[in-house]
Amino acid sequence: MIVLFGVTLVVFVILRLSGDPVDLYLPPGASPEMVERYREALGLSESIPVQYAKFLQGLFSGDLGQSYYYNEPALDVVLERFPATLELTAASVLVTIIIGVPAGIVAAVMRNSKTDYLIRVAALLGQCVPVFWIGIILIIIFAVKLHWLPTSGRGTWEHLVMPAFALGLYSAATTARLLRSSMLEVMNKEYVLVARAKGLSKAKVVLKHALKNAISAVITVLGLHIAGLLGGAIVTETVFAWPGIGRLIVQSINNRDFTVVQTAVMLIALCYVVINLLVDVCYALINPRVKLHGRGG
Repeated sequence: MIVLFGVTLVVFVILRLSGDPVDLYLPPGASPEMVERYREALGLSESIPVQYAKFLQGLFSGDLGQSYYYNEPALDVVLERFPATLELTAASVLVTIIIGVPAGIVAAVMRNSKTDYLIRVAALLGQCVPVFWIGIILIIIFAVKLHWLPTSGRGTWEHLVMPAFALGLYSAATTARLLRSSMLEVMNKEYVLVARAKGLSKAKVVLKHALKNAISAVITVLGLHIAGLLGGAIVTETVFAWPGIGRLIVQSINNRDFTVVQTAVMLIALCYVVINLLVDVCYALINPRVKLHGRGG
C-alpha cells in the first residue's frame, strides 16, 4: 500500500505540473469564463492537495475519474488495453525462457569454450542495445526487406513475433548471464561432486541437481523482469503501434489526459507489487530453507 500511495502521489503531482489540459481541449480564442468553467468541469480549479484528496476518495470508492479525451471512465479505458499488454508480456517472457535458460545452461556446461564466449558476448550486447533500436532493425529486416511479418498492429501471432522478441531480448540476456554464474557456483558444490562420483550422467547432474538449485536466483530476477516488462512495454508498444497500456500512456500524456495516465500507472504498480509477492512465494516453495528461516525469525 505504501508503494502504491507513493506512486500515485508522484504521478499525480508531476502530471499537474506538466501543463494545463484545458489548453488542448478548448479553441485558442476561448474566453476566460469558458476556460474557468471547463477547468471546474474537469476538477482542476482547486489546489493540488484538494484534487489529490478527492482522487484518493474516489480511489477507495472505485471511481478513478473520467477520461478527458475519451469521455469514458478512465478505468474502463485502461482495462480495455490491458489484455494486449498482458499478451505481449507473456510472449516476451516465453522468449526469455526459450533463449535465456538454455543459453545460460550451455554457457555454464561449456565454460571457457568458444560457445561460452559467444553466448557471453551476445548476452552483453542484448543488455546494451536499446529496445527501440532492436525494434526498428527488426522492422527493416523482417517487414520492409523480407515481407515476412507485419510492421505494426495486433491481430495474428505474426503481429506478436517482433515486439515480443524486441521486448524479451534484454531479459533473455540477463537470465543467461545470471543462470551461467549461478550454475558455475552450484556445480562446485559438494552434492554435485557426489552426484558425479556416483556415476550419474552429465545431463542428469546438470538438470536435476545443478539447475534445480541454481534456478532460484533466476526466478527472482525473472519475476522482477516480468513486472518491469509491463512498464517497459511503453517503448515497444510505441515502436510497433501495439494497442496496449504502454502506447495508451504515451498518447494520454500527449493529450494531457491525467486520469488515464494515473489509472494506467497505478495498475502497473499494483501488478508490480503482486508479482513481487508471488515471486517471494515461489522462491520459498523452491528453496525450503527460506521458509524455515522465515518461521524461525
